[in-house]
Amino acid sequence: MRRILLTLLTLFPMTALAGVPFEATLEDMAVSADHILVGRVTGVDMIDGAGKPVTDPKARTGPSQRNQIRLRITVDQVLVSNASPVPKHLFVPLASHLHYTLGQIQAAHAQDSDQRLIILKGHRFEGIKPGVFMRPLDERQQALRLRQAARRTHD
Repeated sequence: MRRILLTLLTLFPMTALAGVPFEATLEDMAVSADHILVGRVTGVDMIDGAGKPVTDPKARTGPSQRNQIRLRITVDQVLVSNASPVPKHLFVPLASHLHYTLGQIQAAHAQDSDQRLIILKGHRFEGIKPGVFMRPLDERQQALRLRQAARRTHD
């Protein structure tokens, strides 16, 4: 049960803890996306405010901390991107203002290898909103349709 809860909080941290300002619909994400990828979480790390690795599993994130937890995403397929090339491995930050420990997030993703839709923005490959970037893979076609429709509207 604890693993399921941790996984849900990791997958949907803004929705679960911060409320409406950090929620993003599939449409919001697809329209704002610079990159729509298929990928898997293959690791978790933490860096401090200076970008140095933090390895203590009890190290925390939160408003008074400068630490940032990142999910290592292995890119299996590039569906859409304005970057060329897209790196094979991305380090995508979770929301650093939420209270997590490195160990919590590592445990939540210890057996994680399922492919997901990874929707990112910008040249630094960041979530559409802080920590919001993964969707179920079965939303692939809908995300691509939404993005394409939004692009046609702007052209």
